[in-house]
Amino acid sequence: MLSRVANSLYWMSRNVERAENNARILDVQLLQMIEAADEELVRDSDWRLIFEICDSTETMRRIKANPRYEESELVQYLAMAQENANSVASCAMVVRENARISRDHIPDDYWETWNRAYLSLSEMDLKNSSASEMSSFLEDIKTTSLISQGIVESSMSRGVAYQMIKIAKWLERAEKTARILNVVCERTRERVRKEKTDDYYFWLAALRMTNGYNAYLKSHPPRMEPKSVLAFLISDKTFPRSIRYCLDHVRDAVEELEEGKVSHYSWELYAKLDEVRTSFSETDIESLDSDGLMHFLNRFQDGCNEISRIFSSTYYLTDPEAETATAFQSQGMDMKGITSMKYKIEHTNIFDYETIVDQSMNTIRLKPRTDECQRLLSYRADITPATLTKEHVDIFGNNVETFFIAEHHQHLEVKSTSIVSIQKSPFIHRIDYSPEMNVIFHSQLFKEHYLAYLSNTAYTYITPEQMELVDRELGAMTNPVQYAIDVTEYVFDHFTYDGDSTTVTTKASESFDLKKGVCQDITHVMLGILRNKHIPARYVSGYLYVGEDSALVGDAASHAWVEFMVPGIGWVGLDPTNNVEALENHIRVGVGRDYNDVSPVQGVYRGGSQSLDVKVSVSLLDQ
Repeated sequence: MLSRVANSLYWMSRNVERAENNARILDVQLLQMIEAADEELVRDSDWRLIFEICDSTETMRRIKANPRYEESELVQYLAMAQENANSVASCAMVVRENARISRDHIPDDYWETWNRAYLSLSEMDLKNSSASEMSSFLEDIKTTSLISQGIVESSMSRGVAYQMIKIAKWLERAEKTARILNVVCERTRERVRKEKTDDYYFWLAALRMTNGYNAYLKSHPPRMEPKSVLAFLISDKTFPRSIRYCLDHVRDAVEELEEGKVSHYSWELYAKLDEVRTSFSETDIESLDSDGLMHFLNRFQDGCNEISRIFSSTYYLTDPEAETATAFQSQGMDMKGITSMKYKIEHTNIFDYETIVDQSMNTIRLKPRTDECQRLLSYRADITPATLTKEHVDIFGNNVETFFIAEHHQHLEVKSTSIVSIQKSPFIHRIDYSPEMNVIFHSQLFKEHYLAYLSNTAYTYITPEQMELVDRELGAMTNPVQYAIDVTEYVFDHFTYDGDSTTVTTKASESFDLKKGVCQDITHVMLGILRNKHIPARYVSGYLYVGEDSALVGDAASHAWVEFMVPGIGWVGLDPTNNVEALENHIRVGVGRDYNDVSPVQGVYRGGSQSLDVKVSVSLLDQ
């Protein structure tokens, strides 16, 4: 599985758990507000506890500093706030978006469950919801989370996707339980120092927040003994929200992923898991005083956070909060976090022949791909004169249609209409080229697997003298990721986009001397440079959405750009014509070694010369 797919599944699952946890915590607080009635000091202390668990006390102070402050603003911030990436609504949106992206890897019921929750959420007034609407929303999110987790358990095969979802769930749950215990222990210690008495109120809250109150009472006396509660939520082997239970399941799932092996890239993760699990096995919680307990919990929470960090690093996962922020509108929501776009593409090829053609055989590659970053929603090919098409997938994974026209004709029109949904690929500038990736890159297996994209063709060959000019400016290639970025900028700076300077048969060596051409020529030059440095690279044919007031070029017809293979990450796109990454504006149709492998329309006919008119329209659709 490519890391970008794993990344979507991982953050989908973590946000499912985070949405449920935060909804439950906020629900507990709303209940305790009723129980506390008008006791202002108790209510203020409660809110401080909740914000330390779900956000920060600084945020709470900022909200309360508003001259027109009302307590409902605290609820709204944690449940719905557009500026809070961890609000329940924000988490639900991230889940729905990642589920949409990963639909090929999850059960349909899972996607439909969260999509229904999203549709209900989009109908709410996020800034002015009533208390009953808020409570109903929190209950719906908790129910949706539990249903979706049940769907995973009952209908997913226990493959890589399943293990990634489970690891994310257990890591998020362990971190949240550790955070709740840390904050509750600190608050009760303060209360004991001030009032010289144990406070069981917060320990009751801790059990409610972890959904462990009923389970605790069944195995312990109905007295809220702090150290008994701590032992139950930390080291109980049977309660599914104890930290011990969560980390045991993380360890088991990692072993499934690695097939029981400890590799050079995974040993640190195994070591940290075992270290944290050993620490609570060897610690006698009952014997610790308050200071020792706080030290233990601080170290324990740091250990849980470190496991998440190491796991993300081991499997090349990225934190969406580090890349983007989520924004909402009062009616309907615009996810800026994990950007996705929906396009309608109309591509028309019109052939006019000088004399009557009595028959022709044609091949078209106009059907966009469906993969981990792109989903084809609909496609139709209309051909005049009317004929039937036969479809197959070629050696490069491209959709190919062939058709034969036996009747006499002097005009041939091929029009394709597609609707495609695109998500962002990983930002290449955020990829850390690790020693493990370097070992893979230089391995013989890597070279053999991507041999087709390492050898230059007639279209991509550039001379040794031309390569020397590149080397003088770019220097030696030590990091293929950074080198590919540098080549993109080099080609962009040295070549001019000119639609009249070349033809469809122009080779890279010719374009290199001309220092100009169309996207096809510029892409061939970049492919030649990368392959000279033994970097697997392939030609991508597709479309570019430019929109209004954009500096991008290449949307008049089919567009072309480069994808190169990053070990452990997958194919990453770079557009040298525009010096940008191929993200949500680039719609992929075909990949191959060069233009000849992905030409949109190819064919043979019997007749005179021809003229070709190509029209391409790419329009942005509402989600």
